Amino acid sequence: MLALYIEVIKLFIENFSRHEYKFPMTYDDMDRLLDDLLPYIEQDEHADENGYYTISSIYLDNDTWQCFYETINKDRYRQKVRLRVYGEVNNDSVSFFEIKSKFKGLVLKRRVKMRLGDAMRFMEACVNGEDPNVDEYECSNRQILKELKQVIVSKNLKPVVVVSYERLALFYKEDPRLRITFDVNIRTRDYDIDLTKGSHGDYVTADNVAILEVKSDRNVPFWLVRILSKYGYRNQTFSKYCSHFIKYSEEEQIEEYDELDNDAV
Repeated sequence: MLALYIEVIKLFIENFSRHEYKFPMTYDDMDRLLDDLLPYIEQDEHADENGYYTISSIYLDNDTWQCFYETINKDRYRQKVRLRVYGEVNNDSVSFFEIKSKFKGLVLKRRVKMRLGDAMRFMEACVNGEDPNVDEYECSNRQILKELKQVIVSKNLKPVVVVSYERLALFYKEDPRLRITFDVNIRTRDYDIDLTKGSHGDYVTADNVAILEVKSDRNVPFWLVRILSKYGYRNQTFSKYCSHFIKYSEEEQIEEYDELDNDAV
């Protein structure tokens, strides 16, 4: 039965909707929570010997920071475009070009798989107004590629930030559509906007903080609700993309206060 579920997921992996719940926590709580989850979950087969894999994404936005403000203002409908890879990559590696939308709490994803070098070339052509022909690109779904082109061009999007982190990915033994992930070492950069240049960046969370995410296309099962309630955690808003700008805004503000203090002296 589990194998059948996995095959169904693969069929619909390019187009799906689900609810996502986020819970920032300390590493100590993460370790205790993992002990509680152990009877129910299995580890993602793509992880390394420590159970983790690295994710890096280029996020696109425009000169008015539309995607950023849609998230910060908690608009009922908001949308992000990103190009994602797993692990260390080169131009021949597999990448996923995604439109991630959120409407009334429901996350909608449409993504296309393509060679990273082709995805970068397609993105650059869209950004530069060159009207790329989607039929000239090898990809898993040209309809979604057309939609990506339309969104990038209509919103005047461009690549602005790379977000990277390590992920411990788990799934429910009885239904792999319920995914539980822990993201650590979240880092961002607004330079070297090229995924082939690695996953380096500046850390935007404390070194002992993990972001737990629960992802499901149906109600969260009672056993998981019971475990989460044990720790008193509540669903919180956390955007890895937005954390880049919030972090630097706080640092810039501190610098301004320091300058004022120095002037006063």
